[in-house]
Amino acid sequence: MLAAASLLLLVLGTASPASAHAALRATDPEDGTILQRAPRTLTLTYTESVGLLTDSFRVYDPENHRLSTGQADHAPGRADTVRVPLPARMAKGTYVVAWRVVSADSHPVSGALTFSVGERTVARATAPGAVENGTTTSLYNIARYLAYLAVALVLGAAVFVAYCRPPQRAPLRPLFLAGFAGLLVSTLALLLLRGPYEEGTAPAFTSLGRTLTTRPGELLLARLALLLLAAVGALVLR
Repeated sequence: MLAAASLLLLVLGTASPASAHAALRATDPEDGTILQRAPRTLTLTYTESVGLLTDSFRVYDPENHRLSTGQADHAPGRADTVRVPLPARMAKGTYVVAWRVVSADSHPVSGALTFSVGERTVARATAPGAVENGTTTSLYNIARYLAYLAVALVLGAAVFVAYCRPPQRAPLRPLFLAGFAGLLVSTLALLLLRGPYEEGTAPAFTSLGRTLTTRPGELLLARLALLLLAAVGALVLR
């Protein structure tokens, strides 16, 4: 039991460090500004490094039509700065930019800004794409808190055995197994829900491939592998 608890501590060590969510620090063009000429590139700088999604930036013209922009990427050597190429020709009026990125602490953040070319007009777009999917967010948070509860059960049972040394350990075994199974199931759920949680879309497994290429996805996969290895080891030792 102590060996399994030690492995569990190693698993938890793969979690992302807690920090404040990323916030938009500066933009070029600035939010609300009126430009005489259309910009060729949109640049956004955040308070910390951010990860990009498949659809992180949406730009809408004065008629609420989505523009075809270039591929967003990080500025050279700047994980906190993102550049989005804009079309060569842009009509006069106010443009709305909706953005959604992933903070260094693995939480997605979103927002919107506007800029105008030539003159300011009524913005027809209303921050599209910045709304969370309630179902996905709720399921993800349930799985996350279930993982915390499972950790408490497993570590609580292990610490009790280590320091109290009860003569009968059998009654604690169901508690330990329930916690271990809960952590295993919640980790798998977090891995499957990670992509939709980042994108703000309905639950689906189509983005699992992209999730496995991100740092949070790699950490969840490592945690799942370690838990499965611990389960197999426990069966062999038994």
